[in-house]
Amino acid sequence: MDMIHSLLGTFRMKPSQLGRATLILVCSFFSIFIASANGIEDSPGSEREITGYVQDAQGEPVIGASIRVKGTTVGTITDVSGRYTVKATNESTLVISFVGYRTEEVKVGNHNTIDIILQEDSELIDEVVVIGYGTAKKKDLTGAAANIKGDKVAERRTTQLATALQGAVSGVLVTRSSGEPGAGASNILVRGVTTIGDSSPLIVVDGIPVDNINDVNANDVESITVLKDAASTAIYGSRGANGIIMITTKSGKTSKPNVSLSATFSLQQRYDKLELVDAYDMAQYMLEARNTGYVNKNPSVRKESDDTATRKANGASKRELIPDYLYPYLNGEKGLTNTNWLDEIFQLAPMQDYNISVSGGSEKAFYSLSAGYMKQKGIVIGTDFDKFSANVNLKLMPSNTITLGFSFSPSYSKQNTFDENAMSSNFLNIATGIYPFFAPYNEDGTLAISEQIKANADTDGALYENPVAIAKKVERKTDRLRLFGNMYAEVKLLKDFRFKTNIGADYDASIYKFYTPSDIGKYRAAAPQPISASQSNTNRKNYLIENTLTYNKLIKEHSIQVLLGQSYQREDQELLKVTATDFGDSSIKNIAGGSSFKVEPSQYSWAMISYFARLNYNWQDKYIFSASMRRDGSSRFGNNTKWGMFPALSAAWLISNEKFMSNCSAIDYAKLRVSWGKSGNNQIANYGAQALMSNNDYLFGGTLAPGTVINASPNPDLSWEMTSTWNIGLDVTLFKYLGISADFYLANTNDLLLSVPVPQQSGYTTSLQNIGKVRNTGFEIRFSTAKDVEMGPVSWNSSLNLSTNKNKVLALAPGQTQIIGSKGFSITEVGKSISELYGYEIIGIYKSDEDFKKYPAMPGTQIGDYIIKNQNDDNVINTKDKKSFGSPLPKVVLGWNNTFRYKSFELTLDLYSELGKKLYSTALATYMDTGEGFAVTTKEYFNNRYHPVNNPNGTYATPNMGNFSSARKEARISNKFFYNASNFNIRSLKFSYELPSSFINRLGLQRTQVYFLANNLLLLTPYKGMSLNGNAADALNQGLESYNYPLPRTFSLGLNINF
Repeated sequence: MDMIHSLLGTFRMKPSQLGRATLILVCSFFSIFIASANGIEDSPGSEREITGYVQDAQGEPVIGASIRVKGTTVGTITDVSGRYTVKATNESTLVISFVGYRTEEVKVGNHNTIDIILQEDSELIDEVVVIGYGTAKKKDLTGAAANIKGDKVAERRTTQLATALQGAVSGVLVTRSSGEPGAGASNILVRGVTTIGDSSPLIVVDGIPVDNINDVNANDVESITVLKDAASTAIYGSRGANGIIMITTKSGKTSKPNVSLSATFSLQQRYDKLELVDAYDMAQYMLEARNTGYVNKNPSVRKESDDTATRKANGASKRELIPDYLYPYLNGEKGLTNTNWLDEIFQLAPMQDYNISVSGGSEKAFYSLSAGYMKQKGIVIGTDFDKFSANVNLKLMPSNTITLGFSFSPSYSKQNTFDENAMSSNFLNIATGIYPFFAPYNEDGTLAISEQIKANADTDGALYENPVAIAKKVERKTDRLRLFGNMYAEVKLLKDFRFKTNIGADYDASIYKFYTPSDIGKYRAAAPQPISASQSNTNRKNYLIENTLTYNKLIKEHSIQVLLGQSYQREDQELLKVTATDFGDSSIKNIAGGSSFKVEPSQYSWAMISYFARLNYNWQDKYIFSASMRRDGSSRFGNNTKWGMFPALSAAWLISNEKFMSNCSAIDYAKLRVSWGKSGNNQIANYGAQALMSNNDYLFGGTLAPGTVINASPNPDLSWEMTSTWNIGLDVTLFKYLGISADFYLANTNDLLLSVPVPQQSGYTTSLQNIGKVRNTGFEIRFSTAKDVEMGPVSWNSSLNLSTNKNKVLALAPGQTQIIGSKGFSITEVGKSISELYGYEIIGIYKSDEDFKKYPAMPGTQIGDYIIKNQNDDNVINTKDKKSFGSPLPKVVLGWNNTFRYKSFELTLDLYSELGKKLYSTALATYMDTGEGFAVTTKEYFNNRYHPVNNPNGTYATPNMGNFSSARKEARISNKFFYNASNFNIRSLKFSYELPSSFINRLGLQRTQVYFLANNLLLLTPYKGMSLNGNAADALNQGLESYNYPLPRTFSLGLNINF
């Protein structure tokens, strides 16, 4: 029977339990050793066997807990199921203890079974976190680092691992610019924008740098550590300036096989606030726009009542004519086609996610094996994603001096997508340009092809193809294979030395296939159209070789740790794109069906070699000092500056360990930290320091001949950007319950990489140089419950994160004070933030000739256009009147995460908020709300448009299609379209129930949990666009929203089973 209990207990462990396995093994060993040494003596009197289970507050077994009969040497420890058996009398008292928990005493009395629940003791917990090239106890850290446990990651059931960081770590801003299934890397900022280039942090998985955090299955994660200051990141040298995210995947522990299964079924839906007008309001909007454009050109001759013949006689353009299909709607006829195209392209999308894992081990070997499958339909038609993933983690210890390890994470995915950047294939764009007067299907159920293109040919309206037809007929498929992992050997030398060799590899291969048939139209071109197809094959290989030597020595009150290391990394990528045309027919739907081909190859390589060292010193467990140095050499930089040095110094004072704190009962733990260091950013073009050639045709002998030209200036002195960071932090625990961690930082980035204009006689137009300077300052604070707060039968655990960041440009190129972003809406200016919103200030609408006398105007401005503020009072409106409207990045980011438990029920509630966030929406500014009468407008614009008769109090410029002024075009980039995107989101709500063990044990199960989960349940924001997450990848064009695929709201039902 004991064997059965032990076997069943094996499978009660969950991922959070596994994290303590090493400590458990040590405690168990010493407990057994002491018990064996002292002998197990029977107590006098009438003894009997007392049995029971020891569990933590979450109902998980506490393995290796000590059970001792008070006042005797009789004792035992719990097994892997948390079960114990001990002999005692009625008068005996059991003393139950385990490291990290409060000791409990229980009177035996007449009980034969005694179950105990141990509560965590924050003073005794020495959480181990992963740092660069090693691990450290949290209390020994001198830098700024935050840790998230794997069970918290898995709880969120996210399809993209990066979102698990959102609101969970202060100082980290995660932006998903696209909610498309299988979308690429999320945009992550650690402590702000440090450069005008790539500000992405370095991602390290089990010691291997990878380019996309979302390629890791969230269910395989043991922990995530975010290293934020230079003292923590400088050990990675030229790649650490933007922070480092360390991911550790699950590994086996000493136990019998532990099998876990999880299954989740989800439904996704759109939850943006964009609302378009219906067909009847659209008809009125188009009528007003075309009438205004027609009449304004010659009001004395032209009238709104003019028919088509009269308008043509008066020289009207196509856009000044009224399409015949509008009149039934204007007359209010019932039963007409009234298509909501957003409803046609958005769908309720199912998603399934299944995972299985097996882990265990013995004294000589540990293993963890997992596999996952996810099938996700997108909320936009024609998009979906299937992914198979696995993780293998092995650890062998053939002797006391040798450790071998192997980690391997393969995945294979298939994705159907659309092109967000193409006008003819972005369904979100098309859905706002195709009119509600047209239907997606004919009466016979076939797809309606090119109906709007044909209907608008004579009046030049929006000439879009049916987006439903495009989704069903055009193929955009990506197949991708990703493999990354490492293997290592560690040898213990002498007594205090360890030598480790690590070899890692990352392989990424993808095939993208595009095919468009002939029976589908294109923008402004009705079907049939020529068939076209293309295929892109990409292969990327990255490998890493590292050797480290560590020395650990404890000499009385002195603890010394030394690390020496060497690293070599290389990456090669090849891309081959083949475009096929001249198809004979549509029988072969790939490039093989074409007869003419265009081949475009490209490739790159880079390499880096590094040497590094670190010293950690701890005296009396009070005074901690750390110093590190790394020297990197990179192929990306100039011949004169390929090597860089990256030092760091840090110290910590454990105030709570001082004698004078012994009588301070309010402060249980206190540590003061200070650090300084330098780290770099090497994210530039692989050949940025070299002169590069490009094709350029030239005139020779009166004919055009092919040739080449140097298009980039060489710079042998080009080197990495260098960020110097100061950080001061304080960690305290008050009254045993309240944990507080606060950090203030100042980071100066020098040698900013800028493309600087150079004299034309040099043969070049620009040169990439190290010139600019940027400063980031910020404050972060985290409040958390150090242990569960008991509120009667309910326990509560909570953490609140708050962070602010301020960015300031200190210098650009000599003589340069500003950079205007390539999209025209942003400015990077000395003394201000990187990429502030930049444009005109709208203060009203010209509604009469009196307004033109009162306010200056651009040439061509008409009644109904916007009044632009004359900033410099020169009575002229021009580009000098543009101004900055501040950074689009949020001023304050908040995350509040809560867990409530009652018996077998658990409720988790995660809240997230961004305050002071702004967005510039080209979708609204240039299409839907511009008032041009070309695209379908929003209800917001239609209800608030200015029209002298229909809406004289409107605040948006009047609809105007045929005579849209240049002033109106200029006003598209203005504060009118710089939106307040501050938001509050119930990011996650999960309700779970754990089935009674008395029931599931009969089924051979150890733990079964069912749950309901809602992600993005409630969003409160004044922003009415399609996506709150604008572009964040381009540092000089921050805050741009342009038909981004919106994030879905998700409702899930799930099941977790442990065998």
